Amino acid sequence: MPNDPSNAKATATGSPPAPLQRRAAGWGAHWHGCALDSAFQPVLSITHQRVVGYEALLRVTDESGHTVAPADLFATVEGAEAQQLDALARCLHLANFVEQRVETGWIFLNTLPRSARAADPAQAAIDGLCRHFDFPHERVVIEVLEQRGGDEHSSFVDERAPAGGRDFLVALDDFGAGFSNFDRVWRYRPDIVKLDRSLVTRAASGESHVAFISELVSILHHAGTMVLAEGVETEPQLMVLMQADVDLVQGFWFGEPQASVRAASAAAPALAQSMWRRFADYQRSTEIIEQVNFGALSHAMLCGARVLTGGGTLEAAAEAIFGDGSSHAQRVFTADEHGEQHEPSIAMPGVGRPARFAPFYPDTNSNWSRREYFRRALAAPGTVAVMGPHYSLSDGELCYTAAIALDYGGATHVLCADFPPEHGPRERPWRKPG
Repeated sequence: MPNDPSNAKATATGSPPAPLQRRAAGWGAHWHGCALDSAFQPVLSITHQRVVGYEALLRVTDESGHTVAPADLFATVEGAEAQQLDALARCLHLANFVEQRVETGWIFLNTLPRSARAADPAQAAIDGLCRHFDFPHERVVIEVLEQRGGDEHSSFVDERAPAGGRDFLVALDDFGAGFSNFDRVWRYRPDIVKLDRSLVTRAASGESHVAFISELVSILHHAGTMVLAEGVETEPQLMVLMQADVDLVQGFWFGEPQASVRAASAAAPALAQSMWRRFADYQRSTEIIEQVNFGALSHAMLCGARVLTGGGTLEAAAEAIFGDGSSHAQRVFTADEHGEQHEPSIAMPGVGRPARFAPFYPDTNSNWSRREYFRRALAAPGTVAVMGPHYSLSDGELCYTAAIALDYGGATHVLCADFPPEHGPRERPWRKPG
């Protein structure tokens, strides 16, 4: 049986925090006149359709009974005192979690970056807590809070290999907000990166944001980490995150933080089971839009292709594409089978070239072989490939590009047309299988 939490020592140095107190709803603590309590929120795996962990959150009440934001409490302390408060919170959370006899899943425990200094290594701190509570190391996720980069120290992480050297998991919180950036990913080599709720909110607000989140998740996956999106409050947000291949989610849509782990996650199983049905409906509605838009784009591109294969000029092909009002094309160009552009792009009448992009003009001798739309067009000659949105080197705006590979003049060419996102196919970002 676990030891009495009221005697727990929560720091690697062995100095005990203020003792925990037994309360009706579990264990609590006091810090400089404030009452500290635990709340828990479920973390779900989209793939596994179930709760796989719980984030422990600090609840603070002052002497007048008013709620105090944990960040405001931590802002009043620094140095060794901040480390003591940080350690006390982890001890309190684990005491309450163990008491509720939650037999499976991770517990996410927040920590300040500066509490992970070499003099107070995270492994030793977790060893002490897990030994006292008889709790498995592998069920602990240490969640490193976002903080100004100059205040962080990560020696406990970057002296080990990514796949070994610690038996607990590390998560980086608030990625994409404040001072949180990829430098923290390289230094901490986390198992999980938590996308800040501001990214989640933006993700469901526009096509360009959807594409951005998808690419961000892909980059983080290639960096060797799982991606968790926090602050999921609506079904549209969840649908976008599922489309972006996010691994884990948490937020009010699945359950609000509560002192009771089981109460906090009571609604989550049914919602998890319904996620994929909702997503299938979302995909079907998206595909209808895609079919309509792809049909219009394909028609315009095929009109231009017939001009070129019939011996016409690029100017004539562009006029055919621009003349099909459903395409909303901004510019047209061609490249040879090696991706080389030999003729200048032709812009739709009224579409200018920003002066700040003057160094990119003329755009002849450009090479587009790295672009996915070019490769996909070559792989399926005669078929229109559409990719995007991506950054346009012609005007600095986001655009989609349609491309089709053709044989004329004794060689293979790829006809391409750029068009703005608002007239794009709303295509789900294509990724290689596997």
